[in-house]
Amino acid sequence: MLQAAEKAYCEALLALKRKDYRAAGEFFEQAAPNFAQDKEFCLLRETTRLLLVVKQKLGKYENEDTIVIEEAFSNGQETELL
Repeated sequence: MLQAAEKAYCEALLALKRKDYRAAGEFFEQAAPNFAQDKEFCLLRETTRLLLVVKQKLGKYENEDTIVIEEAFSNGQETELL
């Protein structure tokens, strides 16, 4: 039978396979006390954390419809670029 930390590690790997990164992060945190010295575990855990932060930052811009308008001056006249 698996210990709770081993089960959490397995669940984290399954969550990664399903691309459920939030759940994977939670399971990695549960397993962390028993696997802190395992290099592969640490790499997977930190990579998942980084991915969650990046997805969160990108999510802020996902629903924005912005148009960037730049102004340029050519021969003393203002030109609008879209």
